[in-house]
Amino acid sequence: MQCYTELLPPSAVTHAVALPFRTSTEEDLVVAKTSLLQVYKVRQPPGSAALANGAGKAHDGPKGNSKLCLVGEYALSGTVLALQHIKITASKSGGDALLIAFAAAKLSLVQWDPENHRISTISIHYYEGENITMQPFGPDVRDTASILTVDPSSRCAALKFGQRHLAILPFRRAGDELAETDGDVDMDVRKQFTGHDQTNGEVAQTPYKASFVSALTQIAPEITHPVDLAFLYEYREPTLGILSAATQPSTALLDVRKDILSYTAATLDLEQRASTVLISVHGLPSDLWKVVPLPLPIGGALLVGNNELVHIDQSGKPHAVAVNEFAKAGSNFGMTDQSLLALRLEDCQVAVLGDSTGDVLLVLRDGAMAVLSFAIQGRNVSGMQVALIDHNEGSSAPLGLPSCVAKFKNGQLFVGSDDSDSTLIENDVAVPALSRKRSHAQMLGNGGGDGSESEDQGDDDLYGGASATAQQSEPTPDGSNAQHAGAYKYRRIDRLPCHGPVNAVCFGKSMSSPDKLQAVATIGRGPSSRLAFLGRQLQPMLGRTCVIKNAKSMWNVVVQNKDTNPDDAGAHEPTDVLFVFDGSCTKAYDRALSSEADPSEVSYVEREDTDFEGDGETVNIAVLADSTRIVQCRQTEIRAYDAKLNLTGIVPMLDEATDAELTIVATSFCDPYLLVLRENSSVQVLQADKNGDIEPIDAGDSTINEHKWLSGCLYNGKLTHGEPAAFLLRDDGSLHAYSLPDLKLVYSALNTPHLPPVLYGDASKRRLGAKETLTEVVVAEVGPTDHAAPYLVLRSASDMLTIYEPFQYPVPDQSAKWHDDLRFRKVPNAFMPKYEEPLLGETGRATFLRPLDIAGYKAILVPSHTPSLLTRHAHCLPKVISLQVAKCRALTTRLIDDGKQGLAVLQQDGTLQECTLPDDIDFGTGWVIQRLSLGQLDEEVRHVAFHEERNMYVVTTYRPVDFIFTDDEGRHHDQDDISLRPQVSQYSLHLLSATTHRLIHSLSLPYAEAVLSMKVMPLEASELTHENKPFIVIGSAQQRGEDSQAKGAVSVFDILDVVPDPVAPESGLQLHLVAREEPRGAVTAVENFAGGLIGTAQGQKIMIRGLKEDGSCLPVAFLDAQCQMVTLKSLGSTGFWLAGDTWKGIWFGGFTEEPFKLTVLAKSRSKMEVVCAEFLPANGDLYVLVVDADMDLHVLQYDPENPKSLSGMRLLHRSTFHLGHWPTSMTLVPSTLFPFAEQTPLTNGHTHAEGDVPVPSSPLLQILITTQSGALGLITPLDEPTYRRLAALESHLSSILEHAAGLNPRDYRAIDSEGFGARGVIDGGVVQRVWELGTARRSEVIGRAGGDEWGLRSDLEIIGGGGLGWL
Repeated sequence: MQCYTELLPPSAVTHAVALPFRTSTEEDLVVAKTSLLQVYKVRQPPGSAALANGAGKAHDGPKGNSKLCLVGEYALSGTVLALQHIKITASKSGGDALLIAFAAAKLSLVQWDPENHRISTISIHYYEGENITMQPFGPDVRDTASILTVDPSSRCAALKFGQRHLAILPFRRAGDELAETDGDVDMDVRKQFTGHDQTNGEVAQTPYKASFVSALTQIAPEITHPVDLAFLYEYREPTLGILSAATQPSTALLDVRKDILSYTAATLDLEQRASTVLISVHGLPSDLWKVVPLPLPIGGALLVGNNELVHIDQSGKPHAVAVNEFAKAGSNFGMTDQSLLALRLEDCQVAVLGDSTGDVLLVLRDGAMAVLSFAIQGRNVSGMQVALIDHNEGSSAPLGLPSCVAKFKNGQLFVGSDDSDSTLIENDVAVPALSRKRSHAQMLGNGGGDGSESEDQGDDDLYGGASATAQQSEPTPDGSNAQHAGAYKYRRIDRLPCHGPVNAVCFGKSMSSPDKLQAVATIGRGPSSRLAFLGRQLQPMLGRTCVIKNAKSMWNVVVQNKDTNPDDAGAHEPTDVLFVFDGSCTKAYDRALSSEADPSEVSYVEREDTDFEGDGETVNIAVLADSTRIVQCRQTEIRAYDAKLNLTGIVPMLDEATDAELTIVATSFCDPYLLVLRENSSVQVLQADKNGDIEPIDAGDSTINEHKWLSGCLYNGKLTHGEPAAFLLRDDGSLHAYSLPDLKLVYSALNTPHLPPVLYGDASKRRLGAKETLTEVVVAEVGPTDHAAPYLVLRSASDMLTIYEPFQYPVPDQSAKWHDDLRFRKVPNAFMPKYEEPLLGETGRATFLRPLDIAGYKAILVPSHTPSLLTRHAHCLPKVISLQVAKCRALTTRLIDDGKQGLAVLQQDGTLQECTLPDDIDFGTGWVIQRLSLGQLDEEVRHVAFHEERNMYVVTTYRPVDFIFTDDEGRHHDQDDISLRPQVSQYSLHLLSATTHRLIHSLSLPYAEAVLSMKVMPLEASELTHENKPFIVIGSAQQRGEDSQAKGAVSVFDILDVVPDPVAPESGLQLHLVAREEPRGAVTAVENFAGGLIGTAQGQKIMIRGLKEDGSCLPVAFLDAQCQMVTLKSLGSTGFWLAGDTWKGIWFGGFTEEPFKLTVLAKSRSKMEVVCAEFLPANGDLYVLVVDADMDLHVLQYDPENPKSLSGMRLLHRSTFHLGHWPTSMTLVPSTLFPFAEQTPLTNGHTHAEGDVPVPSSPLLQILITTQSGALGLITPLDEPTYRRLAALESHLSSILEHAAGLNPRDYRAIDSEGFGARGVIDGGVVQRVWELGTARRSEVIGRAGGDEWGLRSDLEIIGGGGLGWL
């Protein structure tokens, strides 16, 4: 009984498409990250004009950057295989629809729903079932690649699935007949009809027609092994370009299967469900792998291979260009020779730059870019030319291996990557339009247009074939038709961070807090690879400190002196004034000049001889009147001062009816207004005039004084179009908005206490159902200062935060008011408040949410003893980030020495700590991630381990080098003349200081030796003293030729003391090789065993070795597994071990020292290809969790008392759970929270009978999973009551929640188990969505699951990673 929860969402971009999605005029970017769909809007810089037709435009002055801003993200219960956009007859937003392909032959058609401000599923189509005839001995649908392509005219879409099945989904267009016979409607259409609204018995029409499935061999019998296909441009009927072969292409059989690919263009008759072959070209190179349709003026299709590019026009005439030396060696096809470019086209991405030029951009796997230009004579292509784009600046090229390219109409390109950050780039150079050679008649002025179009109009319907072997392409002419690569100069304007793939992870000491650890991971591929430091809290950079005795609270204001002569130097410079309340009085302080003797301390000087009234408690202090007036809110009055604290006015808080003094409860400032909430639940709004005088606003006949209010705030920003407004929370929980200064009610939402998914003002008030007890409301902008967005934040009595995003429906015109048709959409939020004991001497006054600006971000402060910030990046949703500040009494913003805006934190002991936020952090995922590059090393970071005794990180990196056969492998004369040689990895070992993050020492490993595993483990250093000492153990494999025997190595390194560099005291350490053994077979895993021994998985054996004093590793025990081992784990000092191989599955056993012996105790029943595995002890049972190559998580249990285990010889298979991400590591980690069994409610009296002693439960252990997509998962064991609650809750939520793209989460997770009544793994992502429901529905669902809200919060805190408090 386990629960799987994603702590971090995937960040590796796999697919992207640009389309007018939310509106018909504005292009958006839709990005897929494995199982996460995100919608971005591209916010253009102010004053930028739209560019047309993809041509870049020169700018005279400095150019602003566009910004990708997240609109919404949606977790998908499936793995995205393709994204395509298509125009439908009528969409809710007026824009295009999105077609998403998933595994197992599924298609989802989604659109943007402006009414609910989210995506909406139109239909889902699935083609895997009993009605689809599959090959009896062929591959499964899930094991074959699926290809999705859409007709450029949006007439239909095609999905290739299985080995050679093709599903055609036609779409309706304007003018199509509405009536359809019953026989034309297939199963998925009938299901869709049942879900549509009916009017007078008639079913609403779907945007698509009946789909059908056929075999590709029906188009042409030789299409038995399809490689790729795509719809072509400029055909009157939908036409497919299919690249295929009659036999399976094979590099190993190149001599007999050379040039076996064929290109077929076939038109589809959607009404008759038939096809006709137009052209067929045979004898194409065998390494072609992609079909790219080209629009006019080029037309035809571009075929991309590993070594060449081939263009086939609409008449079947081919042209080819070789881009490296292997093109001529691997094919007899006629090509233009450009082999000196030495390009590698594997995994490259292709984008057509524009309709006017016809140029094609190639983004190569190393981030380089090349332009393919065409030479045109009339309407025919006469040649091609490839040229590399020069990247003189590092900020011009993409960062790594591209996974997708999306092109915008204004010429901008989004280059997605699953190995590095994805980038948004644009061209800064004007690209001239392509010009054709004029005819003789045009030269004489007899023709005003291009006559070639009318002459060649019949080319679209040509039928026939041509043999490519008989065609010899012409060389590229030197005419001006071919565009030069110098016309393209791309620059990066924005990026989406990628934290995957996570190669390895370890845990080291935190520099800031000695009682905490930090997770260090190696992320990325290639030169963009980095070390990533992951933490749950944001660690500010500490600055100067100062001790203020008896300080209880503080405020900091930035004020300008209005009376100063403007001609004086520094007249307009702001001044920081710090106010501190010590429990009895409030004092004003100015910062003194910093002392050079002690740069770590700062001193403050109290202001004297001022009119400031410090006696008594101060509620709040802020500035008004363009920061020229300091406003002090005392308990019963409001005082105003100038910059020198001279009194300018007093406003008492009096009851209008009885003239009794009222106590101020809370305040809200928005220049020039001030909102005051008083103890009788009334509010008063004050305004500062041009002279700085503050006076109350006459309410008049406003309804603001007719109700009692719980909370309120002032706002003036993007939501209100620059108009000030007051948002108030009524005593019944409803939300009201008043305009200022007339205090007119302009908006009210009566259903606010029910917290519905969509909150809007015209809804009738609900009288039944549970309500949330709301206590506070804040409307503020959150995010980067230049791209902040407004949000509505509601706080409940249990300190839970509910976040709403405003939008308007219907979409208003320019004359509409900001409050017309205003709605709010609930934003997912995983924030869980924690109970805190009051600090010593702390008063009972409540603390309130407060907007603030810090380090270029707008945020909302969530006050507590460990304060948090609600903020966001432009590319993510708002997140609550906890600050690593302990026992905080107060927090405020303040200017630091260098003029940068920072924080001032008042701690419990009266210490005032100045600090700033680091610049190089990413908190968009909810975790704080800081990436570190290893100096000037342009290498990929692969492994990392922490050496606790030396406080050092041990890091392995590698760079690609040319592969050359060694002497013992013999000479290969056929490869002596190769210039574009294959690449292998050259590894290096580095020492990185954990305190300064500087490289201390580096050591190169032998040539072509790949590090497969590295750990720091205690080993027995001496056979005499039996002393244990930490050593660095590396398992590696030598990369050799295919005819050579596999060899590996076990290397043991120590860290020695040397003479340090005087500038860097930590540099007095150096790596030293202690022992090295080179066994047969690759050493794929190393593990520490009891007794200071090394366990290695080498080839088909498990070997236990001991370190000897003569520098050798003596084997003491071994086990012959007869399969290639990939993982090896041990369970502490218990002696239990597990190993996984690539065929049989999991081996579980024990190890004894006297005598040394490895014993196999049990094996898994099912054969699986093990990727990684880990132990999970829980509730007195021992589980083994395994992830196989299908990304399925298998839960196995060792239970020798169960009869099904055959006396313990077989591991019981408890359940299967699909992860959806390729795992890279599994680590057993402890939890700081108590196990579920101890999360019992408090009772009145003793919980145990007299004389009974409670049995202490075992500590809670969890498994942390890292993946290639950047996702971070957590597996938590559950006890019986908790499992029943969460399982029932998951079942209810799966049936009532709206799932993106219409997918079934239970089917996606593929829950399976051995035997009837066994327990599956709970999907924590579904359980966490319980907060998306309204209050009444949520209470009902929780009650049906047999729990309460407080118990659910405790459960969600544990499964959501709350026990990782040591990070």
